[in-house]
Amino acid sequence: MDKKEILSRNKRYNKNEEDEREEYISAKAGINAKIVFSLVIVFLAFFKHYNGISTGDVWGIFTAYAATESFYKYHYLNHTKFLISGILFSVSSAILLLQFIISTYR
Repeated sequence: MDKKEILSRNKRYNKNEEDEREEYISAKAGINAKIVFSLVIVFLAFFKHYNGISTGDVWGIFTAYAATESFYKYHYLNHTKFLISGILFSVSSAILLLQFIISTYR
């Protein structure tokens, strides 16, 4: 093995290590964002419920987010459970948003 080959292998190894680090950081950021998003949704739902305002819009947004995540996972992982949960979350989101619209115009 000559010097150039050693340097090229080292460079490829460092690049792969950096990619893994970026993937790890992205995954952790995604998890933290989901936690904060969920906490904000729950806070808004309790606040609106306490004040007598319909919470269908808040839960509709939350279930739409969950549907999007499920369909994305199904697209790349091809597990039927993600397709089923995506469909159920989509139906739930549509019903909740419809309920919010109906309650708003009463």
